[in-house]
Amino acid sequence: MSSELTRNDFLKLGGAAAAGAALFPKAALASLERRTRAAEAAATTLKLANDKVTWKAWFNTAGQAAAQAVGVGWDALEYSDTTSYQAAIRTSGRTSKVPDLYSWWSGWLMKEIVDADFAADVTPIWNKNAAHYSKGVRDAFTFGGKVYGAPLYVGYWVLLYNKHVFKDAKLTPPTTWAQFEKAMATLKANGITPLGATIDGRWPGFIYFEEFLLRSNPGLYQRLMAGKAKYTDPGVVSTMKLWGGLIDKGYFTNPASVTLGTGASNFTSYFKQGKVGMVQIGTWFEPSLVSGGLKPGTDFGAFIMPNINPSAPKVVIFETGPLVVAEHGANKADAMKALDYFMSRKGQATWVKATGFVSPRNDVPSSSPVDRELGATIQKGGYKQLNRYWEATPHDIVEVAVDQFDKFMLKGGDPLPILTTIQKQADKTWAATK
Repeated sequence: MSSELTRNDFLKLGGAAAAGAALFPKAALASLERRTRAAEAAATTLKLANDKVTWKAWFNTAGQAAAQAVGVGWDALEYSDTTSYQAAIRTSGRTSKVPDLYSWWSGWLMKEIVDADFAADVTPIWNKNAAHYSKGVRDAFTFGGKVYGAPLYVGYWVLLYNKHVFKDAKLTPPTTWAQFEKAMATLKANGITPLGATIDGRWPGFIYFEEFLLRSNPGLYQRLMAGKAKYTDPGVVSTMKLWGGLIDKGYFTNPASVTLGTGASNFTSYFKQGKVGMVQIGTWFEPSLVSGGLKPGTDFGAFIMPNINPSAPKVVIFETGPLVVAEHGANKADAMKALDYFMSRKGQATWVKATGFVSPRNDVPSSSPVDRELGATIQKGGYKQLNRYWEATPHDIVEVAVDQFDKFMLKGGDPLPILTTIQKQADKTWAATK
């Protein structure tokens, strides 16, 4: 029998110690402390690399739980900049210096690390847990019939809104584009910036382009992602002009002064103070609002942006990213053991409790009423789920596009030069894939 102290053992012992504290409080507590320290000392601690600075405490909480449960845990190794983080993994991926575990992205970015032999095959772990994860999530990490990562998170891209701001302005979540335009105009008239936007870290530049194109013509969005349409096509140009018109009306925060995402974020403060009414972002941002003192369902809610084209089908952007075991990591076997725990019911329950995220595992419920309501809306409404821009198209195109979109957010003007620059890269990239 293992002498390892599990979390359940710890809780049971804690209950026993509390019950018998009057008889031997010091001895009970000392015993618990000795056994916990012994378990942690005996555990192997891996490095989990990521570009999600604000997630450090969550990663470490889950890592400590893994150490107690299976004898292998992890500490977060965070990078403050996404570009430098990607470069670090690409540089070390074929060496034993690569972190044993690391976060990444699905789609084309994941294909890149699989093709480069940076990611370990974790199919046996998926097979063990197959009944509790959807095929759609599994497929996001599957290449050539093998699975190369576990879902670190899942999230929908929606508008998070300040419920107090909406109530004071006598607004309800809009269900048509006309209602959405009225809501933005009303908020602006009340001295509130309708929408949060940022260029911090470069990557967020695609967010509103993606959403406005999707709401106008989801079929065009899909064709553009697959290289079957051009950025200079009339439908894309009209989307950019619509976006530019909203920028000209002052409906967005100054993108150069707002930080928003998985790094440092000042947006939460603006949102909490009611200076900004809404933000288009992944539901993974909700815990940042919660840590800033806002309560889901009471202080903020969520809704899917209404379609610009009322005849367009119901769609929503879906995002998931993998936790990867490094193929050439120095502690590959231990990393596999850690990933197996992370995908287990116990591991997911610990992760969801720490983060407030939605678990992709079907027997671990969400604690957020906002997410439960959103999930019901998507299911009942028959929304088609489409992959996020960042993962849905080759990254050589994305890297050029986000810089161009950032430029447009700052300077506005004629969008055609912006789109022409992106299309030149798209032509080059798609030609190379044939």
